[in-house]
Amino acid sequence: MRKPEFIARQGRRPSGLLGYLVAFIMASETEPENVQTLNLLEMKPNDKILEVGCGHGETLRSAAKRCVNLSVTGIDFSDVMLNVARRRNRKLITSGHVKIDKGDSANLPYLNDGFNKIYSVHTIYFWQNPEIHLQEILRVLTPGGQFVLGFRSGDDAAFAEKFPASIYNLRTAAKIDALLRQCGFRQVRLQKQNISGHIMYWITASKTLTGGEAHV
Repeated sequence: MRKPEFIARQGRRPSGLLGYLVAFIMASETEPENVQTLNLLEMKPNDKILEVGCGHGETLRSAAKRCVNLSVTGIDFSDVMLNVARRRNRKLITSGHVKIDKGDSANLPYLNDGFNKIYSVHTIYFWQNPEIHLQEILRVLTPGGQFVLGFRSGDDAAFAEKFPASIYNLRTAAKIDALLRQCGFRQVRLQKQNISGHIMYWITASKTLTGGEAHV
């Protein structure tokens, strides 16, 4: 059954009282794929990490606790999600381990080459012009840095039919893979895994050390 548009809009940008409920549900429902995303990121001490679309902030908290001396930053454009994430990470923010900013991934408020590990999960559906967002991510990623993108694919027709196309742009895994290559990412690797009965995809990619357009 297709979700109503007002529910789909909450998935994109939670707001109001319903948005707080959405934040609670999402923190629970997306935990397995968020854990796997952090596994793929292979964090090390002193990494500078950015989560694009940090939402409820639970993944930020998990990331900050994985290694010592991590710098973990999250960005989101939903005031509700920012409130939830900041409350959830209050102690880590106070200690300087976590920073949470308001902003849009189409225009990231960060300097070039600022983060050596970047990840984003369940966000690309909402990017009408994904090239803009991906190019911004590439801009703030350090040369040799790693990007991990997690998503459900439009290849799953039953899944795609549940969401109104006016809100969710569910691209195929091959299309998303091609987009990263076109935007200048290198060492692009696509993988999938059955998570709680559904197929989840991840792409890992890096930024070339030379600043060129080499794709592998």
